Amino acid sequence: MKYQKRLLGLCVPSGDLTVATWLGGVALALLVAGCSLEDVNSDAVRTQGIYAQILALAPGDATTLVRVDLAVGGENGTTVKLVPPDQLTASMGEGAPVKLGPTSEGRYEARLDGDTSAEVTVRFERGAADVPASATLRLPEPFALELDTEPGPSGGIDRATPVSVSWDASTAPDALIDWSVEGRCLWSDSGVTPDDGSARLDAEKFRARSTHAGEDCDVQLTLDRSNAGPVDPVLVPSSTFRAVQRRSARFLSTPAPNETGAVPSGSEIAR
Repeated sequence: MKYQKRLLGLCVPSGDLTVATWLGGVALALLVAGCSLEDVNSDAVRTQGIYAQILALAPGDATTLVRVDLAVGGENGTTVKLVPPDQLTASMGEGAPVKLGPTSEGRYEARLDGDTSAEVTVRFERGAADVPASATLRLPEPFALELDTEPGPSGGIDRATPVSVSWDASTAPDALIDWSVEGRCLWSDSGVTPDDGSARLDAEKFRARSTHAGEDCDVQLTLDRSNAGPVDPVLVPSSTFRAVQRRSARFLSTPAPNETGAVPSGSEIAR
């Protein structure tokens, strides 16, 4: 095997290699050529050797962010750098495809107009020497989120008070929705609850960090309604596609009486 190209200090195999041959040569390249394979050009890897992690995320601003992470063999493999004619495109419903651009090593993004419950299609277009791949998944139903717990006299919600939220319930039977809470002065927490339109997070979900006990801080409460679906079987089988409707509410979190910043107990969400 020959490694004749060196781009930005990285080894890139030359010639028409199968996936097995290329993967087997990675260790040889590292030992013999002394190269660090932080990424590899896409023309050096067959489609069936590429792992794709696809996300379509609608944050509630009438757009949908499409993000694709590419790697060799699996999630923790060498990242893939697209080189022409290889490219990724995304489209929603009957809309025109939009090309995804690089944002970091192995990551490509594009923002589409709209966030309705429409099909999002991602295509991995390749040159004549290799086969293309694609995946299609429908975005879940959009929803609105409301914070139902009223702030106290201080203008915030103290951490001894449960927090109630409501949203447009899913029409799918037995559906679940993911929730999470984050804030500078809090221990982060997350879980799932029925997607029936209302939930109450008990006070145990808003525990102050020991170094921030007694402080106020902004808290973000987030709900994710998601679908998951298959990708083109020509890609590495562990490849994934998730479509998510995400909504958030922010509020000021104020200290509970006698707050000590205890470690979270892991209690379940209260209904």
